Amino acid sequence: MSFDLSLVRGDIKVQDDGALSIVTGNSKLRQDIIKILLTELGDNKFHPNYGSHVGALQIGHYADKALINLDLQSSAMKAVRNLMALQRSQSRRQALSSGEKIIEVLSVLVERDSLDPRMYNIFVSVLTEELTEVRNNITVRIA
Repeated sequence: MSFDLSLVRGDIKVQDDGALSIVTGNSKLRQDIIKILLTELGDNKFHPNYGSHVGALQIGHYADKALINLDLQSSAMKAVRNLMALQRSQSRRQALSSGEKIIEVLSVLVERDSLDPRMYNIFVSVLTEELTEVRNNITVRIA
């Protein structure tokens, strides 16, 4: 079984006794999805293909709503599929629990926030190897 350090709002979570919190299973998968979506593609110098272009339009300064939705959806889908490939690679060297392995992307939906038109909500739903559905959402700002 693999594990990761537990993150809360981008910071490492520390328990009351000073020990670092770890995350496993479905919780790790949720965290992995958030991390890959919010990491700008190329920011990790050791893994330049890790991350996504979510929130960074590659087409210019102005785009209509449909084009923004398609770009966000495509970027998120590519990132989740990349995460699946990374999991397959990792599982050759390390045992992964069935709760943290994605076997299928069920949906990636994008909706513009009703209160702030610069904000977009991205909803990701995946099926794990233990046949549980893991849902996650993030909000990104398009400047």
